[in-house]
Amino acid sequence: MLLQAEGGFHLVAETAKGSDVDLLVQFHKPDLLLLDLALSDSSGIEVARRVKRVAPQVRILIVTGNVYPGSVTNAFGAGANGFVLKHEQGNDLLDAIKTVMSGRQYVSPQVAKGLDQSAAKRPNATGMPQTLTRREQQIVRLIARGSTNQEIADQLHISVLTARKHRQNVMLKLGLHNGAEIAAYAMQSGLMEAPDIDSNL
Repeated sequence: MLLQAEGGFHLVAETAKGSDVDLLVQFHKPDLLLLDLALSDSSGIEVARRVKRVAPQVRILIVTGNVYPGSVTNAFGAGANGFVLKHEQGNDLLDAIKTVMSGRQYVSPQVAKGLDQSAAKRPNATGMPQTLTRREQQIVRLIARGSTNQEIADQLHISVLTARKHRQNVMLKLGLHNGAEIAAYAMQSGLMEAPDIDSNL
């Protein structure tokens, strides 16, 4: 509705499934892809990577509801050209579209402010915040897959108390409050696409 009111835009396709995006992009050859990071079947980070491989000329603007540590850096690393929040004003989205279509990158002021405040937690080469240990990265992945403390303890050969402590540390460091938020963070940060970490660590 916003784009129709503005004029000059033509919507060629839409989908909630990440697995459909590649084919839709190849078929319709759009100039711009508006992409959420939390799709029904995959991470928007991985979708962005795939799209850039098959259609490097397509501009990708991330339009998402929440930002977790690593989301912005990983999105740009995957080929995104801009990052804007869903709840921002319509004019902000239009500004973001015009910016990325002009060949420049765009990060909404609200997101940029959050990046400045969390500079010490910028992701390292693995895409994870430097404040998380490799074990905690593993814990995040297992929580995102729905594992209980007992299941984490069994898989990693640690006590349930230790598994619970790791979970608490992860939530504290990431500023998250429950397993659902951890799962969303893992999807947005691209952690679910990263190779499994050795359980003997």
